[in-house]
Amino acid sequence: MPDPFADADAAPRGLFRPTSTQQVTDYIRRQIFEGNLTVGERVPQDEIAAQLGVSRVPVREAVIALDREGWIMMQPHRGAYVVGLDENSTRDHYELLGRVYGFGARRAAERSTPEQINALAAVHRQLQAAAGPQEFSKLNRDFLRRIVSMAASRRVSATVRLMAVSIIPGDFFVEVPAAIKTHKRHLREIMKAMKAGDGEAVERETIATLRQEADLVVTLLTERGIIGRGASPA
Repeated sequence: MPDPFADADAAPRGLFRPTSTQQVTDYIRRQIFEGNLTVGERVPQDEIAAQLGVSRVPVREAVIALDREGWIMMQPHRGAYVVGLDENSTRDHYELLGRVYGFGARRAAERSTPEQINALAAVHRQLQAAAGPQEFSKLNRDFLRRIVSMAASRRVSATVRLMAVSIIPGDFFVEVPAAIKTHKRHLREIMKAMKAGDGEAVERETIATLRQEADLVVTLLTERGIIGRGASPA
């Protein structure tokens, strides 16, 4: 669960080794997030390739990926321009995450062994005690890996790989610290339902977590001018 159960870097990096394209994509997304590339600005692909010491190929692939995500718009014979995000797409991103990962967590609750639940509970206790975002993120990655393993499904694992993309670059809980409190509250209910084998409740709480975190992300991106100012370049 990239956003509720892992930070933005950790989902692809914690479960899967990133490609150079993924690293360039993260870099460009971070430049937009921090305001170094602003809405309406042309993405300097040659400069980015030189700065990162890579060829144009991964930069081009990163731009295509960000075009699909909605951060960038590619225009024939003109290049790629930053367009920002819109609120509907941002909320839909988290809704889809909640439903996909909610399903995986539901299967984990239904298929797990008592030993697996006990091990997950031990990580959960550490998560509840974690104070800093880095510590929380690290434990969160462990929690996610265990959930995916407990689902005992190649399809769930493959879908997690597909969905391992985050709107927020870097450490999600550093950028959105209020999410830690929200996350801990929902995790208590998720863990309670896990112990009871109540997959439906686990799924419901997972979706609720993502919806609340979507509220936080929309607020943050609006404050940064990434949502609400997007426009196609003239």
